[in-house]
Amino acid sequence: MKIGILSDTHLANITELFETTMKTVFGDVDMIIHAGDMTGIAVYYYLSHWELKAVRGNMDDFDLCSLLPEKRIEEVMGRRIGVIHGRGSPQCIEDVVLREFQGVDVVIFGHSHVPLKAKKGNVLLFNPGSFRGTHSHRGTVGIMEIDDKITFRHIEV
Repeated sequence: MKIGILSDTHLANITELFETTMKTVFGDVDMIIHAGDMTGIAVYYYLSHWELKAVRGNMDDFDLCSLLPEKRIEEVMGRRIGVIHGRGSPQCIEDVVLREFQGVDVVIFGHSHVPLKAKKGNVLLFNPGSFRGTHSHRGTVGIMEIDDKITFRHIEV
């Protein structure tokens, strides 16, 4: 199973770069997980062309906040995946998101805009970074593959 992972797209409307990235990077994924801050409902509708599992972020508009949960757990190929946007300082965000879930194999989150692949205890943590990037990071998205093991990779956009 191949899953595309996004967070912090911060788009009110679909841009050409976003559409091209989605088609080229995520053209063959089985599912998309978005960890919040789509910002505009147009992004949700566009991503709904895939099997979409998403949560709301702190910058999402009213329509998205009324539609999306704050957090969710998805079971994929026998693996439990927690998804949450996150909050607070980037320095302690891993602990913040971990406290939100019990009995998960993976926690996918966003908020910090900083790409991260780590393991705490038995839980894999993955932040795809921000689609639009920051002053110190290019835009990134992620791919998660699940078979006998779980692998993650970041892709610059």
